Amino acid sequence: MMRFVSHVFPIYQKETMTSSRTTRLTVIVMIFNLILALIGLLQLQLIVRDSGYYGDTPYASLLQMYTLVAAFEAAFILFIVPALTAGSISGERERQTLDILLCTRLRPADIVVGKLLSCLSTAFVLMLSSLPVLTLVYIYGGISVWDLAVLFGCLTVTTLFIGSISTLFSALMKRTTMATVLSYLSVIFVTVGTYLVLVMVLNIYNVLTPNGVVVTGETMAPWNNLLLINPAITFYSLFSQQIGGTESISMLNWYNGYIFTDRMLTPDWLLLSCAAQLALSVLFIWLAAYAINPLHRKS
Repeated sequence: MMRFVSHVFPIYQKETMTSSRTTRLTVIVMIFNLILALIGLLQLQLIVRDSGYYGDTPYASLLQMYTLVAAFEAAFILFIVPALTAGSISGERERQTLDILLCTRLRPADIVVGKLLSCLSTAFVLMLSSLPVLTLVYIYGGISVWDLAVLFGCLTVTTLFIGSISTLFSALMKRTTMATVLSYLSVIFVTVGTYLVLVMVLNIYNVLTPNGVVVTGETMAPWNNLLLINPAITFYSLFSQQIGGTESISMLNWYNGYIFTDRMLTPDWLLLSCAAQLALSVLFIWLAAYAINPLHRKS
């Protein structure tokens, strides 16, 4: 363990120092928190106005503000992580420095993990910097510290999951552009494509079943496990547990009882989803290390 940390840390330290010397991180954090602050403050202004009209505190609006800000943060991280990680390995290949790294005592896994952690540090900075905006709801109550901890845990798992996918494409592709395109396509697939696959499977069942036979939720239950790798469903389950309000997702309710089930609103679903994404992250990191290993790659 100590050997692994001692090897990974130099890569992480070098990449972090290099990125911190540029203004990109500062600009990203500034824009991210500016948008979050505008969303939170505008929603808070509406809450104060409504409380003046009705003479009480609209707690439902406060919870909606928390959901809106947290959902935007999750969406922004899904958008920014591929851009940060897609060039981690392919960029070294384009600069013709990957072979130099591989000639050192560092193992391929050390290089991949160090690169991944350095790229994900930006996402972690974004999450921590958003804490003041998320705590606006504490003015009236409704969200606990544990809820924020669980939210940050889910954001961390999702960041690692998407980052590991992008790192794998970065290790497989020779050009950063292609790695970036494939990374964003993978994000679209896991967030939207997995649900559309289930919709297609449900339609196929409806076509193939005899007339008068109704496709039940039990029939679709094995296929529903595909949504374990869907970060959007993960956060939907999280917000449903914390504040409720599942009726706001009309697309899911359209297939209520078939694809979307109450099982997705339980802590077991949230834990299983995070566990599945963590397991796939480890697999993708291993595949990325395998891909850049000189003993296995062709060029």
